[in-house]
Amino acid sequence: MGDSKKKELRKIVSDSMEKLAFMFFASDALREPILFQDAVTAEVAYTGVFSGRLAVVMAEPVLKELAANMLGIDSEELELNHLHDALMETVNIICGNWLPIEGGDEAVFHIGSPRVLSPSEAEAVLTGQMPSVLEKMSVDEEPCDIYFFKDEADKLA
Repeated sequence: MGDSKKKELRKIVSDSMEKLAFMFFASDALREPILFQDAVTAEVAYTGVFSGRLAVVMAEPVLKELAANMLGIDSEELELNHLHDALMETVNIICGNWLPIEGGDEAVFHIGSPRVLSPSEAEAVLTGQMPSVLEKMSVDEEPCDIYFFKDEADKLA
């Protein structure tokens, strides 16, 4: 994927997080991807003009801030379901904003239900194929990675 597409994905993530949770994400391209056991991962699959999935891997401190800001509650009041719901909503929003950029304004997609992956599931799913793009970002030096996958058969078409 070209640099212009990566910049667009970065912009979508930054704009979405700023509007959704008043958080400011920055590119962090020089670091290694976050380890799945050190983060919480959610993914959503999509079908349409092409198919694939988008996943967000987020360090827990970032996720706690995201959930507290989205829900308007104190971070001490957060429960696990709040964290998971916030991350699933985030992956859904990013995917929904990204697909028209990647597929064009006229492209039609069906976005499935987001789901949270265990660290072992994330390892298997997200390292089993090369992502079309892996955008490494951070908030206050805490990592957040965005994986975009486009199925191989669709890349050839």
